[in-house]
Amino acid sequence: MSRNDETAARAGEAPEDLAAPETLEAFKALANPVRLQIMRWLRNPDTEFAAYEPIADRDTVGVCVSHIQAKSGLAQSTVSSYMATLERAGLVRSTRVGKWTHYRRDEERLRRLSEAVGGLI
Repeated sequence: MSRNDETAARAGEAPEDLAAPETLEAFKALANPVRLQIMRWLRNPDTEFAAYEPIADRDTVGVCVSHIQAKSGLAQSTVSSYMATLERAGLVRSTRVGKWTHYRRDEERLRRLSEAVGGLI
């Protein structure tokens, strides 16, 4: 049993299977430089989005998609498509607040992916 498998077993979860379709989907989502940059921004939302007045608590519900769109300078439809890809890949979670969708990173999933990749090298 690898060190990652042991860590996952102790945490009561299955280790991340690098060949599983959902894992490959996560890596494909992160292969896009803009989606990767958005994930970096979401790591420190209070710092990265300080110029934007939060609509809701960023720690609880995440960053409003309109703020991600404004910071990226991309069309709303492009940002929505990118965020949907990240959500399908299990990398972010969305929460509706009124008419706005907020996104935050799924840190647990990202931790498992990181451990799985770390076990390769």
